[in-house]
Amino acid sequence: MIKINLLAERKQAKAKAPSSLKIEGMGKSQNLLLGGLLVLGLLVAGGWWWMVSNDLADWKIKHEEADRELERLTEIRAKGEEYKQRKELLARKIDLITELKKQQAVPVHILDQISKNLPEFLWLDSMTANQNLIGISGKATTFTAVSNFYENLNGSGHFADVNLGRVFEVPEGVSFSLSCRFTGVGQAAPESPPEG
Repeated sequence: MIKINLLAERKQAKAKAPSSLKIEGMGKSQNLLLGGLLVLGLLVAGGWWWMVSNDLADWKIKHEEADRELERLTEIRAKGEEYKQRKELLARKIDLITELKKQQAVPVHILDQISKNLPEFLWLDSMTANQNLIGISGKATTFTAVSNFYENLNGSGHFADVNLGRVFEVPEGVSFSLSCRFTGVGQAAPESPPEG
């Protein structure tokens, strides 16, 4: 039998293979370079984390301040809405008062003109007004006082369509009713056509 020594060849093959990874004097510098890169990477990552955490803290503070400001402004806005509603209510009230004052001028003028045309010994019991139509009832001591009142209203230039209603005697004198139309401030009554 032939014996072949394979172990010697293996040793020789190992001895002959060049070491491409191991260069003398370069192993330590590579490790140092890799270590430096690792430390540099950790420093960069730590610096970036520190900046991001500071930015996050700043944004949290700004968010809290914005929430407080929003709450404060919500209260102010609610007060503003309340004042706006009050202002609108007051404006409506002022408009209503202005309109009532405008409408008040006519009744005051009607009363003024009627009081100017009242003769002596005649007093009014009631007066109604619907738009410009006026109904008057009252008493007088004589029929002449009622006739004078009728003539005064006709001649005043402020009343038209003066119609004398029922006139009758009562224990105090004479009771009467009258209706007319107020023609307006400073307007003359329209002339009725002559009957012929």
